[in-house]
Amino acid sequence: MTKKTLITVVLAVLAVAVVRPALATIPEAQAWLEGPQRFLLTDAERAELESIGSKEAFDRFVKLFWAKRDPNLETRVNEFKVDFEARVAAADKQFTEGDVRGAVTDRGRVLILLGAPAKHWKESIQSFLQRLQGANAASIPGSARAAESMMHGASYDPYKGKADVWVFNRDQIPASIKLPKRVDSVMYAFFDYEGKNQWVLERRFQPSRWAFKILEAMPEALVLHPDLEEPPTYPLLPKTQAATAEQLAWLDAENAPWPEGAIAEPYMGVMTEHIFPTWVFVRLPKGTKADLAVGRMVTASGEVLGTFQKPVQLIDTKLGAVWEAMLPVVDETATFTFALADGGKPVAVHAVEVSPSDVPADGTVFTPMFAGAEIFQQTDFEAGTPFVFGGYHLILRPEGHYTKDENLDYFCLVVRPANGDDGKPHAKVRLAISKDGKRLQGTPYRDTDLSPVEPNVYMFGSQLPLGIFQAGGEFTLKVWLKDTVSGKELAAELPIVLPEE
Repeated sequence: MTKKTLITVVLAVLAVAVVRPALATIPEAQAWLEGPQRFLLTDAERAELESIGSKEAFDRFVKLFWAKRDPNLETRVNEFKVDFEARVAAADKQFTEGDVRGAVTDRGRVLILLGAPAKHWKESIQSFLQRLQGANAASIPGSARAAESMMHGASYDPYKGKADVWVFNRDQIPASIKLPKRVDSVMYAFFDYEGKNQWVLERRFQPSRWAFKILEAMPEALVLHPDLEEPPTYPLLPKTQAATAEQLAWLDAENAPWPEGAIAEPYMGVMTEHIFPTWVFVRLPKGTKADLAVGRMVTASGEVLGTFQKPVQLIDTKLGAVWEAMLPVVDETATFTFALADGGKPVAVHAVEVSPSDVPADGTVFTPMFAGAEIFQQTDFEAGTPFVFGGYHLILRPEGHYTKDENLDYFCLVVRPANGDDGKPHAKVRLAISKDGKRLQGTPYRDTDLSPVEPNVYMFGSQLPLGIFQAGGEFTLKVWLKDTVSGKELAAELPIVLPEE
């Protein structure tokens, strides 16, 4: 070992000795430096984290860290953090190498920083290198193993060595990272040199030059609010104010009003491919008036997650006055209590239970199949707006009451459908109508469209003319929607209650 090398090693050891005692009493901070969060740390944040000396300081650091990357500081849900956690879960599931968790491997790092590639394939290292640079593999002179080969500085087993190749399009790279105009895509090649499931991001190819520059620049590029100095506070619902003590008293009154025939139902909704809030549908008797909504969410352990007050205008429908809300994602079961008031007096007070969304981080996910008979065109809406499917706002009919001159409209959202060879999702649908458990008629599977509404979120929608029924009564429409690429399927039963003639 040379004198220069020895000095470098000693300095490195001293640096570790200086840093580690400060973190010795804060295992959470140490875990950040060793876990997948480290891929997001800027140089300044890494230095700050290594100097933290208390749990309180670390907790504040974490809150500010995530807030600086939150695309919308007005909402309680941090879309960036949710997406990060989903990518970590996917990496752990797909890329674990022996005792090394997938999220801290080279492939895990790239997935966490850049997301899923536009193109992805595996092949032998030898065929990849030959195709990439048009060269022939040559045996290494004096190699201990005759099966070992080398090409352009990469030593590998020509029979077992595999390449996992990821290609990202230019539009997948943050605009703040300036790429030359000639760079249309960026390639990452991971090599498993000996077929032992130990994948290393290969650096020795010209196409990898920009790939590594992008990885180095990503932590800074992901910071959206660099000047943020205090963790933000959030209302329960965006663009609202906290409820007053007088308004909250409406929620706790012993004889709070709830009109006869009113209904309130919670459903799983979708905001992005990784954020599944709760949608609440409320229908009050026709003619009910309300100009204010007040609400509070409390966890089963008693923590108040937030309150709100918000001016409202009920939607006038055939069966009643409708109010809808989207609630933030919860980590534990919670109770959402709301009041609708008119002229400063509550006209309807009710509570619904909200549960955490038990949805996998990857793979195809179906929402419930929503059914109704009134659709409004709504072009001005945000992602996650309750019961809006690609610009169609559906008014639910939870009890299934219709008339024969109406159409039964039914919709659902399909999250992360699998893509076929043409890069598009493919689905089939079939129907069956029954009465009293006896099938009356049905259709075979037929191709149907899935229309994109958000990245990796698609909608399915159709309608059934109720004039086909010859008589009234209680029926069931069963709908099977199948992702023909992944094979996953949703089976939904929709009630149809028609008046007797």
